[in-house]
Amino acid sequence: MNGQRLKALRKALKLSQVELGEALKINASAISQMETNRIRPSLDTLYALSKNYDANLHWLITGEGDMFCGKKNQHLDPAKTKLYQLQQLVNDQLRQITQVQHSMEDGDIIDLPVTGEIAAGPPIETSGEVLETVGIRRSLFHGIEDDFMCLRVNGRSMEPDIKHGDVIIVRASNDWNSLSGKICAVRVDGSITLKTMNLDYAKQLIFLLSINEAFQPIVIDPTEHQDITLLGYMFILFRKVQ
Repeated sequence: MNGQRLKALRKALKLSQVELGEALKINASAISQMETNRIRPSLDTLYALSKNYDANLHWLITGEGDMFCGKKNQHLDPAKTKLYQLQQLVNDQLRQITQVQHSMEDGDIIDLPVTGEIAAGPPIETSGEVLETVGIRRSLFHGIEDDFMCLRVNGRSMEPDIKHGDVIIVRASNDWNSLSGKICAVRVDGSITLKTMNLDYAKQLIFLLSINEAFQPIVIDPTEHQDITLLGYMFILFRKVQ
């Protein structure tokens, strides 16, 4: 779907990005990024546009036909009747596909904002700026939405398992003991990094280990830092297929 068509539809409906986002139950920033082709709308979003505003799915996806599906758009010109009927048939089929997918899901899609980067290398500061959104099925979550944060990986220290540019969801936890040995997000003096976290109880040290053998372990003595915080562990990983 071309973002310009979503923008044209929103303008025709005389809605702001905030108003359309509220109606579709997604962030206004997601609407903005859809309109600029930075992210693609999910099938649920297309279905909601069709259901709530009588938008023509065939037009949204291909740009062909009318913007809306209502009878007011049907042309009386006999030469155009077959084309209209074909467009309606395709639109009905697309609507059925989205309805089936929607009914098969255990719950609504949650659009999580990617709020910054996490280092796979030396720790870096995260901006908190929304970079994009990722749609996640609600059934994957066991807890409240606020327990999860979505970050883009910057660096190659966790390759080949976790690649530069991947998006991860971190589930909040500060239980150092239970998470020792797991891939965790750790904040060190205001900057965060993604590493396998191991505790050395005898020496009272924290080891942050890379998967990529080209990177040296980060050894942390908690007494030498003002802020050592365990943010949580990697819960889900997303990777765009090239």
